[in-house]
Amino acid sequence: MINIIKLTDSGQKSNITNSILRLLPEWFGIEEAIVEYAGGSGNTDFYAAYRLDEPVGFISIKAINIYTSEIYVTAVLKEYQHMGIGKKLLETAQEELINKNVKFLMVKTLGDSHPDEYYMKTRKFYCKMGFYPLEELKEIWGEECPCLIMVKAL
Repeated sequence: MINIIKLTDSGQKSNITNSILRLLPEWFGIEEAIVEYAGGSGNTDFYAAYRLDEPVGFISIKAINIYTSEIYVTAVLKEYQHMGIGKKLLETAQEELINKNVKFLMVKTLGDSHPDEYYMKTRKFYCKMGFYPLEELKEIWGEECPCLIMVKAL
């Protein structure tokens, strides 16, 4: 059984982010990005998915303004993917955002113009969850890593 728990301790949030991202090199293979996400997640709304006492996934949500929040970073361990955990994490976060009258949720991911098979699966997941591509920009992460901004009305 998977339990979703909202965490408030910034050290705990950073530790979970760091440990899970390091086990997913297909998505998170850049050391500087892992360090940035681990540090930044401490200051976000953070929900962790636990199986027994072990975290197996998380979602970190950052407020952009009173109308919009962003999925700062989210991940589920490979052996727990395709079990509905990502969906459950996202739905839990969305419930709280809707209760706060947030209108939009956005996410940045690797764009369609990049052939990465893992991020193709990521984009499929977001589309299935009701997100739509808004714009692909090469100015955010550079020419070699086109950034796709996706958005969902809440």
